Amino acid sequence: METHKIEAHKITRPIQLMAVWFIALLLIDTTFLTAAAKINSPTWIASTLVISAIIFVPLFLTGVFLMQTVFRKELQDDPFYSEWLKRQEETFKNFVPENVSVAGKINVNVSEPIKVTTVRDIRIGEDDLEKKRKKSYEEKKGLFLVHSWRPSITPGQVADIVIWLQQHGEGPLSKGIIDKVEYQLGPKFFKHPMIKTNQCDSFRLEVSAYGPMLCLARVYIEGEKEPLLLERYINF
Repeated sequence: METHKIEAHKITRPIQLMAVWFIALLLIDTTFLTAAAKINSPTWIASTLVISAIIFVPLFLTGVFLMQTVFRKELQDDPFYSEWLKRQEETFKNFVPENVSVAGKINVNVSEPIKVTTVRDIRIGEDDLEKKRKKSYEEKKGLFLVHSWRPSITPGQVADIVIWLQQHGEGPLSKGIIDKVEYQLGPKFFKHPMIKTNQCDSFRLEVSAYGPMLCLARVYIEGEKEPLLLERYINF
């Protein structure tokens, strides 16, 4: 009789791992139930095997759920996951928080020349930028576009991207007075602006892309004559 064996070295894709996972569950439960049917004494052994077979089902399903959610990025095909790790390493290479002192020392980049400025120059520059920063909050009503991405599982695409509205403090989004959001990503994505009315998940938009793009969004707020225009460069 021909026997089928699982060759571990050939399991190179996430879907193959999932298949092996379910086959393992089937084999274990079949073995336990078959043994329980043949064991007459002592009776507690048969009962234990049946109970174990039943418990294994939710345990395996929980494992599948975790792999598809918490550990989804690790389940990407090797080229995609490797690229994701590479980008993370490049971004945070030699990371040192410049706003936090380490061991009581001020972080200084010695590779750049130090420009000497007066205290008055620093104060004026900081005040001017801070005023513009606060004004930006006010003009945008604390609303901003944000996005997150992962290596794409869509054939021919590089990244799966989620774009949504983020509210800073109290504002239209937290008060629930936004009617709709119109997204424009370019004709290669949609022929017309994509209109979202899903306020429950912050007007979330999901797309797959092969390259970065500029996203514009019109935010329609109740009681406002003109929509608020937001933009974000979607990089990955």
